[in-house]
Amino acid sequence: MTVRTRAWRSAVAAALEDAVPGSVDLGALVYVERLLDALEHDPPHIWAAPGVWSGGFGDPGADAPQWLELGPWERQAWSQRVGEWRLAYDRVAAGLPEADDLRLVHEHACEATYGDPAYGGNAGGGGWVRIGFPEPLHPPARGDAT
Repeated sequence: MTVRTRAWRSAVAAALEDAVPGSVDLGALVYVERLLDALEHDPPHIWAAPGVWSGGFGDPGADAPQWLELGPWERQAWSQRVGEWRLAYDRVAAGLPEADDLRLVHEHACEATYGDPAYGGNAGGGGWVRIGFPEPLHPPARGDAT
């Protein structure tokens, strides 16, 4: 995994928090760091396999998601995308963000706050609670009893 400085993490966390208040408490910084390091795993941590994650809301262990393999073209596309994101977050951390960088921060803050906790954000399903998302917080896998 890429080692990031405390200053980098603090600046990025501040930008995420500015974009979506409360996002850092819900795991937005963890989400972003996992995105930036997603290709450093085998298989890459890009797509969580559906129906295999029981909803441990980011807690490590038995409830950790399983990850799908990427094809060669997907891997290339994601490599380019993640490389661009790393540069954008480095500009944010240096206090020199471009307009597109701030849009990216906002997009990732929203994804982290309200997305699937398998990706590192939405700790405890708190983002879903915040917006009144109905129970169950995620639908049962196909074939499961409802």
